[in-house]
Amino acid sequence: MTEQTSKRFANKKILITGASQGIGEDAAMHFATEGAQVAINGRHADKLKPLLEKLPKPVSGNHLIVAGDMSVEEDVDRVMKETIEGFNGLDVLICNAGMQIECPSEDISLKDFNMVMAVNVTGVVLCARAALKYWRSNDLTGNIIVNSSVHQQIPKPHYLGYSASKGAVGNIVRTLALEYARYDIRVNAVAPGAIVTPINDAWTKDPAKYEATAKHIPMRRPGKCSEISDAMAFLASSESSYITGQTLFVDGGLTLYADFEQNWSS
Repeated sequence: MTEQTSKRFANKKILITGASQGIGEDAAMHFATEGAQVAINGRHADKLKPLLEKLPKPVSGNHLIVAGDMSVEEDVDRVMKETIEGFNGLDVLICNAGMQIECPSEDISLKDFNMVMAVNVTGVVLCARAALKYWRSNDLTGNIIVNSSVHQQIPKPHYLGYSASKGAVGNIVRTLALEYARYDIRVNAVAPGAIVTPINDAWTKDPAKYEATAKHIPMRRPGKCSEISDAMAFLASSESSYITGQTLFVDGGLTLYADFEQNWSS
């Protein structure tokens, strides 16, 4: 982060869902460091308090904890209301909350499939709906950024619900972007590749699995949470003012079909 951009979000009001750890936590720190008021969301308020205490003070106002389950309509409506009233506005919505469940596709339960879709798809729709309703009813501009995944494009066997949900997210972003572009409301997604974050502890904390993962990435390393936050900050800033309906893949080249780096098929 350069000195020139260090306070580019001064007086901006930003809600980040799923902010209790990983990318969401890092994004909250990033935006707060750049001067924004940040509302941090997670299912449990107590898990958000340590983050709230270490967030840099915004240029004006205060940060907020807005706990709630983003797959539950009543929770989303309450969280949005608490955020908008607490900040007296909202400039940027970052839909970061997400989950995945591993299971062979022939054995996946409807309960598990629906749970993943509820968090990753319904949660995005509910949050976006509330933000759009607020902005349109008050004739305001706005910005929505969704945390998607390379699995919006790359299949992920044994993670059918996750793959389906991220594929849906890509078209939700494009649909909303087209519908609201005339109102100067932008909608984009960031699609992380393999990132060192708690959701990936199974391989990030195992040296052998870590090395095996890195070998599949053209840049030969997994990404950092801060590299996703940087992309989110770009899409939230005026530097991307003519960008909407896009998915920015932040993946070290993972979506470049890394196995074709060697011309084994020629």
